[in-house]
Amino acid sequence: MLRSLLLCCALLSSSTLLAAPVTFGNTVDKQRVTAVATIVANPDKFLEQTITVVGEVTGVCTKENCWMTLATAENEPRFRIKVRDGDMVFPLSAKGKTAYATGIVKVWPQAEGQAAAWQLVPSAVEIAE
Repeated sequence: MLRSLLLCCALLSSSTLLAAPVTFGNTVDKQRVTAVATIVANPDKFLEQTITVVGEVTGVCTKENCWMTLATAENEPRFRIKVRDGDMVFPLSAKGKTAYATGIVKVWPQAEGQAAAWQLVPSAVEIAE
């Protein structure tokens, strides 16, 4: 009996470790992945280009769940993945996880006097579990 209980516990815990990623839209193109740091170091090179980014999710919109910010160094411009409200609904649980996104790099409009920032308008997003 104890052996069966231990086996069940082991199977349940391993299934949560092997959870499938959360996906939105089309399939992410992981063949040509570009780090966020590479994009923010030379954003003009990537502007209006379709690319795939990878990075750690540092924030998620708490109102419409329509954007996620990805980690950048303290002295680098901010970077986010942004969709129209309701097109994709990013879970708050994505924070701290690795996200891949394929889409087009655009300027992220900022308030007057703030530093420039960049965003990816995605056609596909995958959040690793």
